[in-house]
Amino acid sequence: MRASERGAGNLGNSGDSVALAGAARLPSAGKRLLAALWLVVLLFTVGMLAADWPRYWVYVAAETTPQAWLESVLLVLAAAVAALNAVVASLEKGSARLSGGRGLSGWIARHAAWGWTITAAAFAWLALDERFALHERLRDRYLKQTGIRLLPWMEAGDWLIPLYAVCGLAAVWALWRLLGRGVAARVFFVAGLVVAFCAVSMDTIDIRSLGKDSERLLQTIEECLETAAMTAFVSAFLSVLTGRLSAWYNKTSVRRDRQD
Repeated sequence: MRASERGAGNLGNSGDSVALAGAARLPSAGKRLLAALWLVVLLFTVGMLAADWPRYWVYVAAETTPQAWLESVLLVLAAAVAALNAVVASLEKGSARLSGGRGLSGWIARHAAWGWTITAAAFAWLALDERFALHERLRDRYLKQTGIRLLPWMEAGDWLIPLYAVCGLAAVWALWRLLGRGVAARVFFVAGLVVAFCAVSMDTIDIRSLGKDSERLLQTIEECLETAAMTAFVSAFLSVLTGRLSAWYNKTSVRRDRQD
């Protein structure tokens, strides 16, 4: 009886080890999915830039353009994939015990489902903001009346974007732990952070102080950077999801083969 229990325990540990190792690798199906995502986003963006050339900004620069719609779709997709990761994390058994450790890192590993749920909620809010220009409306109707500028080059009352940036930076380390050990997920996440930082920095510039041509160019570059950052975050979350699903499949296959 004890030998069989030890054998079953070893089998379970072996399967868990395979699952953890598999989760760190991006499966071929995940690579194809990511390639398709980036290709669609690239073709859409180039198409919008070329649609009314040389007036390249028409379908990209404003907040109500097709490019803004694409950005809201990407944010919804990021929220949906994060929610799926939350479901997967809640169904996983033993992963926190094997990889969590002690301290704050271990706590995050044991509460990964909640972490992904909060991430999904945050991206859902950003999608609503992008679709309905919430922070612009709040700035123009209420905050602008204060006349307060956080930085000399910023527009009066433009506080919400820096606030978003601060909240995002505060959550970076926890998100880094949620991503696990997958190289692709972490590379996409870092790329998304760098590009998002550039886009947010450009968004703080008071465009009313610029000439018309400079304003159009700045807004176009900013929207393209935002699109790239959102695509990178979706890619990071998809990398985690496809890696975990592939690891589950490999774990099940190993156990089935050993039982046979």
